[in-house]
Amino acid sequence: MRVFTCFVIKKIEIRHVISDKRVVQYFVALCKSAGIRQVVFSPGSRNAPLVLSFVQDDYFQCKSIVDERSAAFVALGLSIATNEPVMICCTSGSASLNYAPAIAEAYYQKMPLLVVTADRPQRWIDNGEGQAIRQIDVYQNYCKAGFHLNDTDIDVHIEKTLSEMGHTIFEGQKGPVHLNLSFEEPLYQTISKSDVELSFTLSKNSNKNIQVSEELLEKWKCCERILIICGQMTPNTSLKYVLQELQQDQRIVVLTESTSNMQHPSFVNCIDRTLERIPREEAYQPQLVITLGDAIVSKKIKTFLRNITTLEHWIVQPNAQAVDVFSCLTEVIDAEEANFLKQLFLQGYDESRIDSGFQSKWRMQSYLAADYHESFLPDAPWSDLVVFDLLHQTLPERCHLHLANSSPIRYWQLFNGIESVHHYSNRGVSGIDGSSSTAVGVALINKSLNVLVTGDLSFVYDSHAFWNKYVPENLKVIVINNGGGGIFRIIPGPEQGEVLNDYFEVGNPASIKDICATYNMHYTMVNTKEGLAIELANFYTSKDRPHVLEVFTPNTVNPQVLKEYFNFVKQ
Repeated sequence: MRVFTCFVIKKIEIRHVISDKRVVQYFVALCKSAGIRQVVFSPGSRNAPLVLSFVQDDYFQCKSIVDERSAAFVALGLSIATNEPVMICCTSGSASLNYAPAIAEAYYQKMPLLVVTADRPQRWIDNGEGQAIRQIDVYQNYCKAGFHLNDTDIDVHIEKTLSEMGHTIFEGQKGPVHLNLSFEEPLYQTISKSDVELSFTLSKNSNKNIQVSEELLEKWKCCERILIICGQMTPNTSLKYVLQELQQDQRIVVLTESTSNMQHPSFVNCIDRTLERIPREEAYQPQLVITLGDAIVSKKIKTFLRNITTLEHWIVQPNAQAVDVFSCLTEVIDAEEANFLKQLFLQGYDESRIDSGFQSKWRMQSYLAADYHESFLPDAPWSDLVVFDLLHQTLPERCHLHLANSSPIRYWQLFNGIESVHHYSNRGVSGIDGSSSTAVGVALINKSLNVLVTGDLSFVYDSHAFWNKYVPENLKVIVINNGGGGIFRIIPGPEQGEVLNDYFEVGNPASIKDICATYNMHYTMVNTKEGLAIELANFYTSKDRPHVLEVFTPNTVNPQVLKEYFNFVKQ
């Protein structure tokens, strides 16, 4: 079944102050008709025609954030929270290059951004003009498409280009789209009224269902051991219900990660701690693995599955792309996940089939891992692991939890997901550069409690997330200060090197307390388990301004505790 949403623009009358540049008038009309409301500007001069036109139209919700890198990640957060395209706009020159990290993250996270870069006239590129670089297609590796217009272009060319761009934004897989606009001076001329006529129809496919082929159904029926892995996705109630139904089939094990927002008692919700107990025997090895959603955090499950030579891998997702994460991809199925899996279940379930014990074996190891997990933590010494245990015990229901990359996201995966909590993490590229800014963007839309758990390097690296007037008081930040780059004491390799301290871990010389003072954020710190328990009692309900809690942990003890934990769980 296909459901189409269309818009047709015939004539839009603009009754507010707007740039006298015709290309800007057309572009404003396009954004209004397409429902693009959220706009994040970074100050400059070359983008003045756009700033003057959008800011003075009450339809748009505009923000100004100086640092382009942070601005783009804030916009990414707005897009994640609304699931709609968000526009970012900067001046010409190196400003545009600072957008790149967030654009790459949006591309791999499949989130819609409309990236608008103002530009010098093309005759001045590479001819000694200031703030002039090669901006056309500058993001070509990380955008769905790039478009270019000059303010001297004729109306028919502007209309044709913007029509094509509109289709690109809304059709197919979501992702960033780039529009480069070259402006001649003067830049600040405006008019008070404009009539713009556009004529095009946009159709977007919002629901893809397909019939299961006989070939796929036969493969499904023949498999005795099936793993379904849920990667990063937004909460999906219908899919979660179907996955619970699938548990009736004893051949099937559902693995989830916190970022999948698919936690349920019938699933294996903590992959890494469970895998410590899984024997490398055929009875525990799947014949078929189906992945849903996007990025998978667990390196352990990737390694485990890549070593199975007879494995088949199916990806099921609307607008699915070939991502051969286990080096055994056989099917890319462009379909709505819940409907496709339900068809497989209804057509392929056989009550008379002899139980291979696959599901029960995995569940038993998951239960045992959970028991050992609970036994280890009460006596564990003060460390990162203990911090996450206390956070897991105290995190309020129905909040929005943002997990920065490197250590935080990996530690949280060791704990059962909280069903009422919405989990976020920038796992498209998995960089540390925009975790705080993205959380700010989400918190601006989702007005309930937002909690960011980040590391000291991540916090300092993205401290410009707080260099704006929009940071909401419903955002609470927990900074785990383990001496900078604690991940390199966890993963194999760097901890053995002589250059660990200076070139991998890199102790953090910046004062997080001083950064908080600079941006008028409430600051507290703890360095003991007892202190953290006391502080968390009031932390989530603090008022008036954003609150940062810095938690100091011993960088040499952390990896020892984690190693002992895994050894304890696997016994």
